[in-house]
Amino acid sequence: MADLSPAGRARGGSGPAGAGGRPGRDRAQLILVGAFALAVIFVALALVMNAAIYTENLATRSESAGTADAHAFERATTTAAEKAFRYAHEVNASDPSDHAALERNVTQAMHAYHNVTRTQQATGGQLVDVTVASTPAGANITETNTVFESPGGAPDWTVASDVTGTRSFRLDVEDWNGGPDDELWVVAGDANDWYLNVSYDGSEWEVGVNESETYTACTTTGASDVEIDFSEGTVGGDECAALNLGDLGGSYDLKIRNGSVADGDYTVIVDGDPGTGLTTAEYDEVLYAMTVDLTYRTPELQYRTTIRVAPGETDG
Repeated sequence: MADLSPAGRARGGSGPAGAGGRPGRDRAQLILVGAFALAVIFVALALVMNAAIYTENLATRSESAGTADAHAFERATTTAAEKAFRYAHEVNASDPSDHAALERNVTQAMHAYHNVTRTQQATGGQLVDVTVASTPAGANITETNTVFESPGGAPDWTVASDVTGTRSFRLDVEDWNGGPDDELWVVAGDANDWYLNVSYDGSEWEVGVNESETYTACTTTGASDVEIDFSEGTVGGDECAALNLGDLGGSYDLKIRNGSVADGDYTVIVDGDPGTGLTTAEYDEVLYAMTVDLTYRTPELQYRTTIRVAPGETDG
């Protein structure tokens, strides 16, 4: 009689050993378990990588947000400094004060701003500091409806000596007293360094700049007068990059030559102490500029910068 036991079936079975038996099933289970383990590992790795990317993105967004807040505070402080600077001069326009009074005015204004913003920023966990660092002196030299001569009537004269910067520098030539071959010059340093020339042939104005013996024509116009803005670099509103006195560097004397050939208006604020013989012309003492040191701190960020206020200065 045939052996119907499992062992008998195994012994009498045909085909390769283990086909359909336990060893084959064991190997299949091992492969399945191994595949599952690898899947778990891949999922775990994916979770770790995603968590790392998320953390990095979150940190980046936090850092960007903190920097953006610091820049926003810087912009607000710049606006406050500009307003304080302008206001100090406006309130003293009818009664010019000395440098110390103007400095005191802007310093007190920025101190009041600091006290308010320090309290506001502290509620959000930020520590801020705003301090007026410097207020260099300057002189506002302005004349209207005048021949471009010195106060003593000399056609060739020095407007200001040892100038290191100018702002709000404008010249409006309204009437011509000379001939078609005459020229009005505004000289910075030596005539070989830089000068502006204005001429009028009876029907058209011609304006140009000679820098280091290289001449650049700015404009020719038949307008009734010609407005030259050195600080903005324009003649009659049209750009003339050669007007940029900021490229000279160092100190220089600012002069007018052949001033008797024309009349009109001029205004310039020069950097320097008027009490040291800066100019022989009439002037109002002003602040040439103001710098403000700003610090913005959070647990994650320390931001420091210096704000400079000099309205009407080329690149300032």
